[in-house]
Amino acid sequence: MRDRDLQGLLAAAESRVRAVHALLARPRACNLEECVTLVREAQGYLEWLRDSLPQAGPVSRGLRPRAATLACEIRQAGVLLQQGALLGRRWLAGLRAMAPEYTASGSAAPLHIRGRISFLG
Repeated sequence: MRDRDLQGLLAAAESRVRAVHALLARPRACNLEECVTLVREAQGYLEWLRDSLPQAGPVSRGLRPRAATLACEIRQAGVLLQQGALLGRRWLAGLRAMAPEYTASGSAAPLHIRGRISFLG
């Protein structure tokens, strides 16, 4: 396998990670399944690169640091996705717990929000 092919695999993985970062920049519009798919594809390309190294022979010096940096970015994106999913589930559970109650007249009762508001700061 040529060095150019290895660079192409690394570039494909980097493009997937950049796409995940772009999607995570807007968390409310982010499709979690699409992000997970992109992270898995990036991991697949990186594993393909790793498996291709023994047949490649000598490779350029910049390949190893770029691959190590990319592996770290993939792990960080995975942690961000995991935390986003966890916090999103908690937020939705809290929203479901605050389901509106209705009065006898049929109008929504005011929400009972726990906590205190200080006017003095």
